[in-house]
Amino acid sequence: MIVLAWRSLAARKAAILAALLSVVVGSSLVTAALSIASAQEQHGAASVTSWRFGGVDAVVKPPAGVQLSSGLTLDLPSMPRLSPQQIDEIRGAPGVAAVTLESPFPAYLATSGGTVIGNAFTRSWGHPWSTAVADSASLAEGRPPSRPREVAVDESVAVADGISVNDRVPVVFAARTDEFTVTGIVERPGEQFEHALFFTDETAARLGGAPVAALVSVPDAEGLRDAVPGLQVLTGEDRSGSLQLDLRQAELAGGSGQFLMVTAFLALAITVFVISSTLTVSIGQRRRELAMLLVVGTKPRLIRRMIIWEAVLVGALGGAVGAAVGIGLAELARRFFVAQGVMARGTVVSVEPLPVVAGVAAAVVAALTAAWFPARRATRIAPLEALREADVPTIAAGRTRAIVGWVLLGTTAACLTGAFVLGGPVTTLGGTIALMLVLSAFAFLIGAGVLLGPTLLRGVLAPLGVLLRRWFGGFVAERSIRSDLRRAAGVSVPLTLLVAVSAVLLFQDSANYQARSHVYADQVTADVVVTGGVQLGVPLSTVDALDDVPGVAAASGSISSQLILDDPPTMRSTGTVTGVDPAGLDRVLSYQVAAGSWADFAEGSIAVSQIVADEKGWDIGDTASFLYPDGTPGSAVLSTTYVDPMGVSDTLLPLPELVPHVLEPFASAVYVAVEPGTDEHDVLAAINDVLSTAAPGTQAVDREQHLAQVATQASGDNWIVLMVVVLLGGYSGVSAINVLVASTMSRRREFALLRLAGARRPQIIGSLLVECLVVGTIAVLAGTVVAAATMTGYGYLLTGTVWLPFVGPSYLVIVGCAYLAALIGTLAPVRTAMTADPLAGVRAW
Repeated sequence: MIVLAWRSLAARKAAILAALLSVVVGSSLVTAALSIASAQEQHGAASVTSWRFGGVDAVVKPPAGVQLSSGLTLDLPSMPRLSPQQIDEIRGAPGVAAVTLESPFPAYLATSGGTVIGNAFTRSWGHPWSTAVADSASLAEGRPPSRPREVAVDESVAVADGISVNDRVPVVFAARTDEFTVTGIVERPGEQFEHALFFTDETAARLGGAPVAALVSVPDAEGLRDAVPGLQVLTGEDRSGSLQLDLRQAELAGGSGQFLMVTAFLALAITVFVISSTLTVSIGQRRRELAMLLVVGTKPRLIRRMIIWEAVLVGALGGAVGAAVGIGLAELARRFFVAQGVMARGTVVSVEPLPVVAGVAAAVVAALTAAWFPARRATRIAPLEALREADVPTIAAGRTRAIVGWVLLGTTAACLTGAFVLGGPVTTLGGTIALMLVLSAFAFLIGAGVLLGPTLLRGVLAPLGVLLRRWFGGFVAERSIRSDLRRAAGVSVPLTLLVAVSAVLLFQDSANYQARSHVYADQVTADVVVTGGVQLGVPLSTVDALDDVPGVAAASGSISSQLILDDPPTMRSTGTVTGVDPAGLDRVLSYQVAAGSWADFAEGSIAVSQIVADEKGWDIGDTASFLYPDGTPGSAVLSTTYVDPMGVSDTLLPLPELVPHVLEPFASAVYVAVEPGTDEHDVLAAINDVLSTAAPGTQAVDREQHLAQVATQASGDNWIVLMVVVLLGGYSGVSAINVLVASTMSRRREFALLRLAGARRPQIIGSLLVECLVVGTIAVLAGTVVAAATMTGYGYLLTGTVWLPFVGPSYLVIVGCAYLAALIGTLAPVRTAMTADPLAGVRAW
């Protein structure tokens, strides 16, 4: 039977090409997405740091995670620090020959043009010179720093601004900006993921505070482990992942893996639908062949086995080729993601069994799913009836197909109803369940659309047919669609997926942006906002400098991080925290108070969103216990609860209490209130004059300009979503073209009969164009309904109102692409399909 199936495929090379191409592309997308997601998980620790520490035997550091009440271990948002007692234990361990301490701190060298060397992808950190020695670094020029005002810079910093030994350069720290003399240019081994500035050990200890790691020379690492049981002792290759300073890269190491897994899931779902649709159309074109086999006495089970084995061969062959292509595609995607700063640098894509097996399995399962139902149906009718249906296909859709479709439609309605009943916000447990119901409704609604496609087509053609039958092209198109509703519905599936998936992805991103920007615009009441480079932040010393500017009434920095909220244990174990200055908070930011008062928000207190307070059972006056970002236990009296539906700031803490527990204490922004009656433009100019020397690389703008900048940055950050839309939507579009090409080519006998009946080629092409537009329009409408239902539910969870986030230009582009794919797939093969002699075309059948 396998041989017979293979010969059947070999005899239909051209017909099977479209199905095989869809299988290959779908399998490659699944394999590529899973491969790079797996690479992130496996190489996450080593991919976010350039430090190898080959010059020491061991790196000793506190555990980077904390165990929750549930027993799970959670990574800390910031690197924990060594206590004086732990340092003494390390120094007193048996066999320890030398110990140096690593106390990193953000340090940016300012160029002669007033900008800082460093960006969102390559941070700049200060280190003690002993760290360079421990990392086997060498001097390309000059000497090590030996005085408090001396610094050695790595080559990347020197090249960026043409720095030479003995140059005087300004260095921006969180607390101030000072001038230093460059004593040396440093070469470090391996690929570098950060700009490094090296100071004397004493200067680094003063600027960096308590160390995050001890670099130890010791012959007996096991003895060291026994002496410090509460600390991590990393040796060998484990030393490479010990110093993770770039929090953005650390977030990418985990966050992008989750994003890629979601992308892989979408690719898998679309692959199953597209391959099933393609093969269903392909098998439907063989009705005459299968009917003839039944007429000559072939047993139905043998025909079913032949079709199933054909599907297995197509799925296995296409899956194997697609998996191989997917490995190469994953490497290209990795390089692109790393270059764009959305994947941790150092990630390595290797050939892993799971992605390859998943890619092949997706292809085989989709092929089997597509082949099983047509094969079962084709062999359950009488031979002569099968032959009659091969020439005149049945108009009605299968009963089982229709029943399952209506069940899925009812399930969709139930999911959306449940989502509206539970409501938002999405940061609560009920909101999370509601969001899952909305996503489930999306999948169920697509399935219902696929299964009820023939019913939908027949319903649309009922009123539309009156108009179409008024001219020849419309009459032929309407009759052609009615004569084989399954073929037309199968053609529309990829187009429906193109519209639905693309619209949901784009509108979801727009919904998040619109909702968050609305909340942020309501919160910011400051007249002037000071920002740094993209995702670099502003030195906190800026606040002190601005206090002396005439006309400034209040200035408050804002630092964001996370707290561990495991007491009492609930579903929420972490929460975002924003550090602010209580003295000027009400002048620059506005949070709607739910209980308590901002007058009570001061040192030793905490403000919590109403959502978190309700979940934790905290009331005004209660003591809230938590862990700071570096794992240090903390507690504060709850003074205020406020409304924060988007979960942007779960908690607020006074700046002086949060700053010591974050490794990079740069403010995301500094908000400034101007004295009433003062000319805002004069104050703004004075602030920028102060910033040019006090904080190079920062800029002050008014509130409207700041909100416009935030909008521009947010709209520029959605390119990754656009790329996913292009990949998944493009796959659906290409598959639609393949299906349409195969469908058009299979209708050569129909075209020949029309030509024998007197129809001219332009008339036939016109009828195909009308048919293409009808099927394309129905697909666009179905995809739009799927996206609209999904996004209406999603918008309700974000805002609590029935709100559909709609982006007109994006939607028009999506619709245009759907029609373009339909036109290309229909009209491209027409010339070939009608070049043969009509009589020869009929005789061939």
